[in-house]
Amino acid sequence: MYRQIAAVIAGRISDGTHEANRLVPSEAAVCEEFGVSRRTARSAYQVLAEQGLVVTAPGKGTYVAPKADGNR
Repeated sequence: MYRQIAAVIAGRISDGTHEANRLVPSEAAVCEEFGVSRRTARSAYQVLAEQGLVVTAPGKGTYVAPKADGNR
């Protein structure tokens, strides 16, 4: 399930719904939207981080990673 959620969020990043350098929905929001546990939401964000699509700033949240081509 977490891979499916990661794919949905990756699609939103790709289509511009979630813009570079902006916060993505919180784990709690993902839990509510998809009806999953916090662990599942966290796993989805871990997949996205491994793919370089999001970065986590401790104490601040998870953000869409800056675009590699310099457009922000």
